[in-house]
Amino acid sequence: MPQLNKLTDRKIKSGLKPGRYGDGGCLFLRVKESGSKSFAFMSDLTFPMGKRRVQYGLGGYPTVSLALAREKATDLRLRVREPEFRARLENGVSIRELLMEEGRREAAAQEGEVPTFGEYSRQWMDKNLDSKTTNLKARQQWYSTLETYAGPINNMHINKIGVAEVLECIEPIWQSKNVTARRVQQRIATILGAAKVQGLRSGDNPAQWKDNIEHALPAPKRVRKHHKAMPYADLPAFWARLKNKQTLAAVALQFVILTTARSVEGRGARWEELDLVNKIWTLPPERMKARKEHQVPLSGKAILILQSMKVVSEGPYVFHSTGQGGFVTETAVRNLMKEMQSDGTIHGFRSAFRDWAGNNTEFPRELIEESLAHQLGSVEAAYRRGKAIERRREVMEAWANFVSA
Repeated sequence: MPQLNKLTDRKIKSGLKPGRYGDGGCLFLRVKESGSKSFAFMSDLTFPMGKRRVQYGLGGYPTVSLALAREKATDLRLRVREPEFRARLENGVSIRELLMEEGRREAAAQEGEVPTFGEYSRQWMDKNLDSKTTNLKARQQWYSTLETYAGPINNMHINKIGVAEVLECIEPIWQSKNVTARRVQQRIATILGAAKVQGLRSGDNPAQWKDNIEHALPAPKRVRKHHKAMPYADLPAFWARLKNKQTLAAVALQFVILTTARSVEGRGARWEELDLVNKIWTLPPERMKARKEHQVPLSGKAILILQSMKVVSEGPYVFHSTGQGGFVTETAVRNLMKEMQSDGTIHGFRSAFRDWAGNNTEFPRELIEESLAHQLGSVEAAYRRGKAIERRREVMEAWANFVSA
């Protein structure tokens, strides 16, 4: 019985001279003049026509460990004993060629079992979308977007899709329909991720955004959309009608207008953010667009609204509602404005404030911008310090007096 496992990791690392070192079981370590080391399977086989040496490289050390090389050598010792494999070797075919042929045959056989992206995506959506969203329109959009924009990959086997193929779906609409393009990318990534979990794919997800697709696409062109604003001269008349509306949406809209806050900031005001004694509303960074804390000095009329809500409000929100989110919704406020036959937008009241302050007052531009929570330059940021909050209180009082005139 030939001796096995003659080599050890310690011996291999000890600085062997160039040459060939046997481990037993047809496994050899080759050491080159450069010092690089690699494993090889070598065996002298006896055929009816004579002897023939067959060999096959198993990879370099230490990328291929000694233990792994022994496993590979054991597998090949078994393979060369198989009649069909041995017969091909006798006819002069190398081990490498035989293994490559087998790999191609296995891939071809497996190819017939791997579904196309179109087939798999429909199966996945049929099975999973109901549990992911109860919105019928959202489910229909999954089907329609993939059918419309994933055309280049719909007939491809799901294990053959790469980054280039995903980009072929997204690039044509990246600038013209950026939101749709992002949804297509995210949905393709979800489908391919599910396929990998089921063993239908391997490797990285070619549709993932971070450190992948993001580097292959240019920044989308930003189209600035202006929110339609009510002319500030019309605000006093609108306010008078608004005061007559005895609804939660109407009171919330009054607070949004008086504080020049963004819609979700005002509607989602929390009691813990409010200091009614010092008349300051402090919004935490996570609730702000710029992700920075912002303080709003509250006018007397804003305080009156909060005091009246203190009596009836329940829970953490000032404008508490049992609907989605726990506070009065954007839809409720929009419907109120439609009912009042206003064609402006909620966000447009901020523009009305900006126009009023710039045209009708002598307040510095920096105070006006800070009142809107706009980002200031390093010099302008000085208005955030010292008595800036009190100077902005003057702005808020003047604005409240104007709209309620």
